[in-house]
Amino acid sequence: MRGGELKKTAERRIRDLLKKHPYPPLEVVIPILEKSGHGEQELAAQVNEIDLSVITGIKEILGVRDSNMKTLAKVLEIYLAFGGQEFRPVELTESKFSISISDCPMLHVSEDLGPNVKSRFCDLVCASAAKVINNTVLGPNRGVCSWDKALIKGAGKCTLAFELTKDR
Repeated sequence: MRGGELKKTAERRIRDLLKKHPYPPLEVVIPILEKSGHGEQELAAQVNEIDLSVITGIKEILGVRDSNMKTLAKVLEIYLAFGGQEFRPVELTESKFSISISDCPMLHVSEDLGPNVKSRFCDLVCASAAKVINNTVLGPNRGVCSWDKALIKGAGKCTLAFELTKDR
C-alpha cells in the first residue's frame, strides 16, 4: 500500500469511527441541560464513553504511542477537524498546548437559549474531551485543561489550554 492510499485508509477509518460514535443530537441534549439532575449525569457519562471510544480509536488508527503534548495536539486537532470544528493552534511546548476554537455546536442553537444552559453544554463537552484526551494520551492525572467559554460570552473564539501537571 502506498503512502497516499494509507492516508486515505486512515481518513476513512476516522470518519467511520465518528459515524459509529456520534454525540447525541442537540434536540436531545438541550432539554436535559435545561432541567439538570440525574439526566445530566447520565448524559455526561454517555458523552465520556463516546469521547473515550473516538479518542482511543484515533490513537490506534494513527499508531501513536508517545505520551507528550505533541501527541496530544495531534490527536486533538484530528478529533476537532474530523468533527467539523474550526480551530487554530496557539502554543505548543513540552508542557503546554493551547488551541483557539472559533466554532462550536452551541453557537448554532436558538438565540433565546439561556447562558446557563450554554455554559453547562460547554462544560459537558469540554470537560469530557479534556479528561479523556489527557488520560488517554498523557496518562491518568498527568495533565489538566482549562477553557474560557469566550464563544458563548460573545467573543469570536474560545481557548482550550492543556498543561502537564507537576510530577508528585
